Amino acid sequence: MSPNEKPKSSAKITSPRIGGLKLSELLSKRRRQLELNLDSIERSTHIRRKYLELIEAGDYANLPNDVYSRGYVKNYAEELGFDTTEILKIYSRERHEYDMSLGSAGKIKKAGGLKPIGSQSYSITPRTILVALTAIFVLAMVVYVGWQLSQLSTPPNIRLSNADKASTTSSYAIVSGEVDTGSDVFINDSPILSAPDGSFSDRVMLVNGSNQIKVSARNKFGKETSKIIVVDAKTTTNDLSQLVVRSSVFDGVEALVTAGPQAIYITTKTDGKEAFKGTMLPGSKQLFQAKESIRITTGNAGSTSVVLTNSVVANKSIGSLGPEGESKQDIIFNKDTFVK
Repeated sequence: MSPNEKPKSSAKITSPRIGGLKLSELLSKRRRQLELNLDSIERSTHIRRKYLELIEAGDYANLPNDVYSRGYVKNYAEELGFDTTEILKIYSRERHEYDMSLGSAGKIKKAGGLKPIGSQSYSITPRTILVALTAIFVLAMVVYVGWQLSQLSTPPNIRLSNADKASTTSSYAIVSGEVDTGSDVFINDSPILSAPDGSFSDRVMLVNGSNQIKVSARNKFGKETSKIIVVDAKTTTNDLSQLVVRSSVFDGVEALVTAGPQAIYITTKTDGKEAFKGTMLPGSKQLFQAKESIRITTGNAGSTSVVLTNSVVANKSIGSLGPEGESKQDIIFNKDTFVK
């Protein structure tokens, strides 16, 4: 199943059919009905397999915070053809019940004021409280300074899910893994998004032949760690000669996007729907087509070049979308003209 392909049985399941099942039971049962495995779901939704397993197990204790978990549940349910409004209601209820259970478990019963025979009584005075608070503060400062010093001298860790050399017949590869919390993640020096817990997953558009994908993590002290993944792409999808580019104007809009000289992180929407989000390596190309408009957001306008065809022009080179290193949001190309 391709990343943009939905399950064959995509009819929405409404509330009456959901019944009284738990969220974990609904999702796992539906996935088995569609004969899908977690690996294919991971590829199509870009949700890491371990989070899919936690969702299907109803393991709220190990899921990320509510904002990320809610997004994971919504995307997973949408991939399975569910009515996401109903699914998110079930998720909210179960998450609330879990949070409430944590509050009740933390309560401690009072002992009733009994004192063991022979025990010595102590009086708590403002002076003893002040001394205790001062000691706690000094200890916390020592621990914090020690942690800061260790962070200054230690580069962040990178744990890749696919670190071995691989070959593919696809035009892209999925690069995923984890870095230390608080570190920024880069692919070929282009910044990508990561979760608060340090996990990341990015789609990387390849060029024909050998591709060196450099994954870097940089902490707030400037310490950096890099790892290289080598992917051999045996496909002609990114050969300009193989791309079906129109040679004359037509009733629609078509944009050929080329990355270079640097890698770019780009999001493209065609007629309001997301067509691609990820990293394009230098020299890689993608052809986007729409009936009305194409909207591009890029992290490096100087390395993002566009050739436009619509109802007004054919194969018009727009060139780069701005200065090198500058990000640009929502650049619109429509069928009648374009706004840059």
